[in-house]
Amino acid sequence: NQIDLAQIVGTGINGRITRKNVISFIEANSTIGGREDSTGPSDQDTQSRKDQEKIALTPVRKMIAANMSKSAALIPQAWSEVAVDVTGMVSKRQDIKESFMNKEGINITYLPFVIKAVAESLKKNPLLNSTWSEEGIILKKNINIGIAVAAPDGLIVPVIHNADFFSIAGLAEIMETLISKAKNGKLTLPEVQGGTFTLNNTGALGSVSSRPLVNHPQAAIMTTEAIIKRPVIKEDAIAIRSMMNICLSFDHRIMDGAEASAFSMSVKKLLENIGSETLIY
Repeated sequence: NQIDLAQIVGTGINGRITRKNVISFIEANSTIGGREDSTGPSDQDTQSRKDQEKIALTPVRKMIAANMSKSAALIPQAWSEVAVDVTGMVSKRQDIKESFMNKEGINITYLPFVIKAVAESLKKNPLLNSTWSEEGIILKKNINIGIAVAAPDGLIVPVIHNADFFSIAGLAEIMETLISKAKNGKLTLPEVQGGTFTLNNTGALGSVSSRPLVNHPQAAIMTTEAIIKRPVIKEDAIAIRSMMNICLSFDHRIMDGAEASAFSMSVKKLLENIGSETLIY
């Protein structure tokens, strides 16, 4: 095979190169499409490979870039993180997911439970549902929650208008429709406009903690992180619980830590109170 043995690390006695080492080396290099010297690539490799590549910007990518730049430049942002015991929510979803699929024909995720808690908490904490202006803070009367969705062309935020009017089951059905449309590029303009607060389920990507950028001109954004079983002190005993972090970024011009924390603690309390008696419809 014309292999330079200096390229192979031997695992035999006293560093001897074995047949297995040679076969492994051949297989590894055939997989990546050629040999590579342990000291670096050859002159031929470096000449044939471009040192950079330009990826064309899509309209959606340009829009995201503009919005994120505006958010970072114009909004003085602070953030906080709260750990939530969602053992009851996990158990409730497990208990109903089969019957819900049979009745409604769609899967019920954890997100509708969170949206319901966020909508209820926004009613109690209206500063989180507002925008900044030099003349004064503008409180939004309608609770329109945007849900960040990873679509083929980039991040899309379809909006659930008047989210506080819907049950958990109703939110699940609306989400199913909007997410399907987002992934297929079929959202209409009204379905992506008018958001007053944004929720991003970064936990679906495996994240356990994040610091999201506020969706300008909104006042705040919250992420739900991955649900992980952890040992927790409960009633002076150690118990294994399903825990989820919720991370809130907010416009520090509009509110201070007290108002932001009051909202996060409201969401936490509502999520931790979900149990077998929680109504879905």
